[in-house]
Amino acid sequence: MINALPKTSERVFPTNYRSMYTSFKQVRKRVAKTKQNPRILKITPVTFRHWGATMVYSFSKNILLVQKLLGHKKIQNTMKYTQLIQFKDDEYQVAAATTVDEAKDLIASGYEYIIEKNGIMLFRRPKRYTTYG
Repeated sequence: MINALPKTSERVFPTNYRSMYTSFKQVRKRVAKTKQNPRILKITPVTFRHWGATMVYSFSKNILLVQKLLGHKKIQNTMKYTQLIQFKDDEYQVAAATTVDEAKDLIASGYEYIIEKNGIMLFRRPKRYTTYG
């Protein structure tokens, strides 16, 4: 179906940033009014960039990865993105494994090994890793 579109531009959907931002503002205004939450009007496309960088850093703890994803030349610019939110240390899911296969499955699903007690390996992962659905 995309190949059937007229080829008048190098872009599949020819547009410019001004029209995209205008559409974004209209949707933002409608959502703020519907939800009766004026704080939604403060959200900008840069907000999503900050949020995404913060999430990548909080999951990976790799500032160089975030720097590369954002395209920053200086690490100081990237550091601004990683100090936006603080996650509570006590917001963890806990799991236990008694076999190596169970431990592998837990690690593959984002759990971090903590300690072994009485032959039982204990793992944890931040609650923000929880999948919905």
